Amino acid sequence: MRRAWRKRGRSSGRAERPRVCIVRQLDHYELPIRREAEALAAAGFDVEVILMRRPGAPRREVVDGVEITTVRVSLRKRTKLHYVFDYGRFFAVVAVTLAWRHLHRRYAVIQVNTMPDLLVLAAVVPKLLGARVVAYMHEPSPELAETLFGPGLVSRSLARIEQLVLRFADHAITVTEQLKQRYVERGARGDRITVVLNGADPETRVGGWTPPATRSAQKFTVICHGAIEDRYGQHTLLEAARILRGELPGLEVVLAGRGKRADQIAQMIPALGLEDVVRFEGWVTHERLNDLLGAADVGVVAQTASPYSHLVHTNKMVDYWIFGLPVIASRLRAVSEVYDDTVIEFYDPGDAQDLARAIRRLHDDPRRREELALNGRRAQEQYGWRVQQRTYLAVYDALLNGRPPDAAVVAAAGEP
Repeated sequence: MRRAWRKRGRSSGRAERPRVCIVRQLDHYELPIRREAEALAAAGFDVEVILMRRPGAPRREVVDGVEITTVRVSLRKRTKLHYVFDYGRFFAVVAVTLAWRHLHRRYAVIQVNTMPDLLVLAAVVPKLLGARVVAYMHEPSPELAETLFGPGLVSRSLARIEQLVLRFADHAITVTEQLKQRYVERGARGDRITVVLNGADPETRVGGWTPPATRSAQKFTVICHGAIEDRYGQHTLLEAARILRGELPGLEVVLAGRGKRADQIAQMIPALGLEDVVRFEGWVTHERLNDLLGAADVGVVAQTASPYSHLVHTNKMVDYWIFGLPVIASRLRAVSEVYDDTVIEFYDPGDAQDLARAIRRLHDDPRRREELALNGRRAQEQYGWRVQQRTYLAVYDALLNGRPPDAAVVAAAGEP
């Protein structure tokens, strides 16, 4: 999908690629950013990504045609005060960086990927000088705060910030229809919000990767990867493994990821006597994760029920489909309203007995595994990045060509 987005340089008369910047408060070039940046670059944009700088990372590098710029700010995970200070420092550095660069070479669009939502306002100077601003709202901050701390002042304050950001941005993108409707319920305009579902670009996820030569026929491997947090339910999977430990021959549970609860999960494994069943890999490289996914039999999305989890999908679900794995997932609103029981083996959120039942069923029924894997691949074809990319680029097409984004998205949906 290549649009006529080139413009004339002021003095040379030569064609220039419109300049786009994507901002994300992370210290690594994660797959969701990469898929967006590479889609924009392929569509004819000059793309820059601004991230935090991890130790040893270069200040600037070019990856597959995308310029990666890092700023010397990090998140210290010690106290809430450190978080607030580091968020504020990154905001200030990014605001100055965007203003300075826009004055020297204008941005056509600045896309800010949340969280935090307030970071979108760092694009205020370029916006005042003509740049378009896209707020990519990945998560519902008020519901996340409510999940972590309970309802109260924090969640109400974040809801007000969310609405301020949605009014400030020229357009917003979010990850589920349920989350869009929640924004609208709180006062946002629905015609200024577009839904682009989560999920990796298959070419980015597996490009250049070679599958392992052999897989063990003696093991039945269940995998769960991603952030290690209470809301992602790894503890429920460990309890299910304890239930099944002496029942399913060859059962192996693989956990990979990092997060606040990583140490707790690592300690639970010996405490439950699961050293011979569960393998905790911690954080792994992209290539190692591909190896783990390629060797697995089933993927699990174990989110617990919360105000947050009923509004979002996880990237890991799409990863499993890309690798041809059947998916077991907790029955949450945002997922179950899109996919039915022919696509996912659902279980009751937080119920280790029911998760054990789902694992047992797929262990004992190869035909059910094949059905879910096949329908998962079809779901990936119907809802995956190849389709979502058209919707995503249609937002840019509309913003830069003076058309309503919702009309452009409808037109993009009809493209082959």
